[in-house]
Amino acid sequence: MENPKTPPGSTPADKAIAAFGGVRATARAAKRNGSSVSRWRKPIEEGGTGGRVPSSVQETLLLEARKRGIDLTAEDLIVRTSTD
Repeated sequence: MENPKTPPGSTPADKAIAAFGGVRATARAAKRNGSSVSRWRKPIEEGGTGGRVPSSVQETLLLEARKRGIDLTAEDLIVRTSTD
């Protein structure tokens, strides 16, 4: 189910950040600093992850979301390709 806070076609990073209510809140949940989370939204060419949520924090985010009653799923954190 699409999170109503994020537009269709949003990146996994956008979905996670919207679900937690912003970069700072997501950073706290992921146990990372805010600049690291901000880089998730930047293009790869600019030193970001191109919208991807690093696999090293996905489980942490999902556990925190579950604890807080936030609607975030593993599928939300996966980058879809045109063949999916």
